[in-house]
Amino acid sequence: MSTTPADIPVALFDERVLTPLRRLRHRLRLYVAAEGALRLGLAVVGACLLQMLLDWWLRLGIEQRAVLNGLITLLWLVVALRVLVRPLMRLPDEAALALIVDRSRPALHDRIASAVQFARGEIGPAVANSPVLVREVIREACEAARDVPFLDVLDHRRARRRTIELAALAVATLAAFVVVPSVTRTWFARNWLLRNLDWPRQTRIIPQGFDAGGLRRLPRGDTFEVVAVNRGRVPKTATLSWWTDTGRRGDESMVRIGAARWQIALGRLTENVHFRIRGGDERTRVYTVVAVDRPSVTRTSVRVIPPAYTGLTPLTLEQQTVLEVPRGAQLAIDAQLSGPVVAAHFTSDAGTPVPCTLVDPRHVRVEWADPASGSYHFELADRDGWKNIHPVRYTLRVLPDRPPQVSLDLPDVGERITPAATLPGTLRVEDTYGLSRVRVMVQRADAPPREVDGIPSPAGRRMVKRALSLAVARFGVRPGDRLRVWAEAADTDPHGPNVARSRVVTLRVVSAADLLDALAARERELRRDFERLLSAQRGLSDALQRALAGARPGLPPSERFGQRLVGLARRQAGHARNVLTVRRGFAQILAQMRINDVVRAGEERRLSRQIINPLRELGRRVMPAASETIATIAERVEPASTTLIATQQAEIVRRMRAVLANMRKWEGYRQAVAMLEEIIETQKAVHTQTVEQLRRELEDILGPGAVPDSQPAPPGGR
Repeated sequence: MSTTPADIPVALFDERVLTPLRRLRHRLRLYVAAEGALRLGLAVVGACLLQMLLDWWLRLGIEQRAVLNGLITLLWLVVALRVLVRPLMRLPDEAALALIVDRSRPALHDRIASAVQFARGEIGPAVANSPVLVREVIREACEAARDVPFLDVLDHRRARRRTIELAALAVATLAAFVVVPSVTRTWFARNWLLRNLDWPRQTRIIPQGFDAGGLRRLPRGDTFEVVAVNRGRVPKTATLSWWTDTGRRGDESMVRIGAARWQIALGRLTENVHFRIRGGDERTRVYTVVAVDRPSVTRTSVRVIPPAYTGLTPLTLEQQTVLEVPRGAQLAIDAQLSGPVVAAHFTSDAGTPVPCTLVDPRHVRVEWADPASGSYHFELADRDGWKNIHPVRYTLRVLPDRPPQVSLDLPDVGERITPAATLPGTLRVEDTYGLSRVRVMVQRADAPPREVDGIPSPAGRRMVKRALSLAVARFGVRPGDRLRVWAEAADTDPHGPNVARSRVVTLRVVSAADLLDALAARERELRRDFERLLSAQRGLSDALQRALAGARPGLPPSERFGQRLVGLARRQAGHARNVLTVRRGFAQILAQMRINDVVRAGEERRLSRQIINPLRELGRRVMPAASETIATIAERVEPASTTLIATQQAEIVRRMRAVLANMRKWEGYRQAVAMLEEIIETQKAVHTQTVEQLRRELEDILGPGAVPDSQPAPPGGR
């Protein structure tokens, strides 16, 4: 609120003091604006030049240019705030400018500043100021300001210089756009419009195969090769500078191909590689080769669903490349991939495709209703078109349902049987998934085969084991016939069924007398073998006596003595095995006699008690014990051991002689029985002839047909 009295010269004060002060403040604003504009212009031009040089040298990408634009804009705002906005907002008012004018002219004695303050009521309270004093101060200030140049307080030369500099900066900037329009337009388009334009150069080297962002994807492990096209002037050399994320780097000279191509191979790609090419005035942007893994199968899960007839439960296999599945099974393969793919195929090595579904970019499924044997692999392709060059091989083996395994064992049944024989046997049939039919077949001579009754249906079982007893009489065999016996079975395979049969057992039917003769011949062979074995045992006993005669009890035996005793112990063990072989031969003879119903009670007792059982005792206990004693003496000769050896050898020879005597006795008995049977047969023939003679004589007396042909059974017989 002004305190100027009403009668003071207001118009004169405004004309001589306030108006010049306003002009001074306006001129000061212009000078400050010019100073700030120059500084801001220098910051703008400097930042743009720096931006241009960085982009020209480094070939910045769009993202890098956008970030740099943001930083430059922030810099401009800071500079504008500090050198232009703040100075303009902090310009001095009229009172401050009046004080500056007073100080520039000491003769004024601060009259102008005091007058302005009195006029604005800034000196003391209004009621305390004397109107006369205020009027007088203002009058004096008007008088003093009449000849004062207020604008002389400003530095007009600096202001003119700043204005010229600002104009020169503007002219230089416009001249740059006029003189080198291609460079400036490229800079503006690249950095402020964010377009992908190339800097104008005499030489341009453009690597091939890279996208707009300077990226190229290559499979890891492939050969990294750069091929670039040269446009414009061709430099003498071109250098490729490369570096990796792990810190490896290097410079390589490129090879010129023809007149306008450069090429270089940098080995196998193992990681991401960045590079730029220098040649002539060209310095390319940074290009990046991204190492990507080719698509591959990382994990597989195979589900095998066997055919229903097998009764098997579904099976899941993890990470297996060799697959064995039954014929007719359903196969489902789920493969997890290392990365996303756009195409997937499952084919054989011969190129046969298999139904394959790409569930998602990382999951492939194969569903195969009736797989076939072979070697298969996945063919994968990713979005870049890269394929798996070394795929995992899957070996598929389709296993056909094998025929059943059939065995028919007829133990102790020789090649000859009698019509009264009852054949003991064991039937064993096995199949992997189940049996549908099992039977035993018998064929007499060339007659059609007949099935043996009493074999139950297997009803899908996987194994059948059954004891058999075949009475051959029911098949009407007679001496001279040949009988063939076998077993056969079929499984439940719907593709078959598979039928298999056991080994065919061929038997020759003979009379009881012929069988006994054959068995007697076999007995004689066994008896001769046993006689030779007894002779060998005696030789062994004599050799032991000679060896022990020179031994000195209580002292370690010599090496030669020990070797000789070890050899004799082995001979004794071999005699034990031979004795058991003879025993098995007699046991088979007895078994065949039982099977064919030709054994008598006395013969059975003699064979089992006097031959078979003693031979078993010899072969399993007595002779092995003697062999162990001989081996013991080979290590150390003791009096007790030598006595035991003599006792054992004597006992072995005694027992063998007793068995041999029983063999001969039984052989003589058999000869006697054979003679009696021959006498009986002769009596039967004499009886038949006598009856026939009587019938003829009666017919001569009574007439033809008066005597019937039937004859009474002859007396005697077996």
